[in-house]
Amino acid sequence: MIRIPKAASLAFALALSGSAVFVLIYGSLGLNGFGAFTASYLGLTVLMMMVFGSFRDFRFSALDVPFLVLIVCAGASFANNPVHADLREFVLLMLAASAYFAGRFLAKEDLSVLQATSFWTSAAVVCAGAVLTVPYLISDSQRGALGRPFVLGFDSATTAFSTSLGICVIVLLSSGNNWRVWIRYVAVAMIGISTAVFAASMVRFSLLAIMACAALCALVSKHRRRFASGLLGLLVASTGLGLIARSTNADLYLRYTIEGTSSSSIGSAGIFPPSHAASRNPEATTTSCEQVNTRNSVAIRKQLMSDAFDLIPRAGFFGFGFMSFGNLGCFQGMSPHNDLAQTIIELGWIAGIAFSLLIIWVPLSLAKSARSDDVMLFPFLLNAFMIMLSMIYGQIGRDLPLFLFLGLGVSVLSRNHSPAAAAEYLPYRSEHGTSDRKVESFS
Repeated sequence: MIRIPKAASLAFALALSGSAVFVLIYGSLGLNGFGAFTASYLGLTVLMMMVFGSFRDFRFSALDVPFLVLIVCAGASFANNPVHADLREFVLLMLAASAYFAGRFLAKEDLSVLQATSFWTSAAVVCAGAVLTVPYLISDSQRGALGRPFVLGFDSATTAFSTSLGICVIVLLSSGNNWRVWIRYVAVAMIGISTAVFAASMVRFSLLAIMACAALCALVSKHRRRFASGLLGLLVASTGLGLIARSTNADLYLRYTIEGTSSSSIGSAGIFPPSHAASRNPEATTTSCEQVNTRNSVAIRKQLMSDAFDLIPRAGFFGFGFMSFGNLGCFQGMSPHNDLAQTIIELGWIAGIAFSLLIIWVPLSLAKSARSDDVMLFPFLLNAFMIMLSMIYGQIGRDLPLFLFLGLGVSVLSRNHSPAAAAEYLPYRSEHGTSDRKVESFS
């Protein structure tokens, strides 16, 4: 193993923005995807983190137990259920699981390098994404088209870009006080403009999760409360500006949201839909399934969760098998869009309990540490952000960043009380002054 923090940090940053990078690459080439390249890209980032990370002061932690139990339960589910997934899904699942171990190879003393590399990489992706999105927004506005812009042929492109935006915001929240003033101002301007662009593209849940991270930062860190509150205000204002710029679209999505969360119809189905229709499962003949507006993402998610609640009591100890939900629910080939529900249904009750412990125990432990150590804000907010997204967009086999962040969180917590780490690591800035230790920064 060769410890090179900058190389490991670059792999970490590329893994975080993987979805957006794929949109830029495949969209530019006119492709919908290329499985071999996707697997190679993700596998290489995981391998680089393991090779160039740090195994020094590694400690097995009680926080590792839920993940190991989850792995065992997944194996038991595979052994006891028919195969529902293709090779691609199995490979992605294995890469996601290996990302947890890659995160365990990242050390707390390298967090400043991780922050710097993650910001610049994600900022480049966000700027490219925002610049590419604007012409599509203008074109759709001139044609009177409703819904999300199909940037480079992908209707989910702006959602992927907004995930990278979330990484930029989290780095700014956790370390922005240590930046040069002009860099901080440029970063804030970039975030404000990009937020408005993505809000105009009808990105909803990602932006709400970003705002929630700003609120969490203000709640957890006294030192950064004022800055986090100001940034939250900027995010809200920019989102409002983006929605006003495409008020007709915003009105349509509002009507879809009301329709999806209430039993009354407000006639949104007669308006040109904002996205492709979902395909109903031929075997799903329930009244609720047949009445769902298949172009309303809120109504679809509501039905998916209804299906999930119906299946969870019948999942048993081994579940119905990985990727089985797409054959059991209302919509063909769809996951529940919720990692916890998918884990319980497809891998079993014990796996669901283990996954619940993992996504609750790790962020709560990080939050406790972050109250007294601002350095821990970065892994805490990363975990909170990705867990929130996994409850809305989640698909367990494709949530590599989630397991990477969980592994990073356990790594910094388990090494936090290591004698060697405690002797070597000193915060580069505190309320009472600065240390002499030279660290990677933005200055």
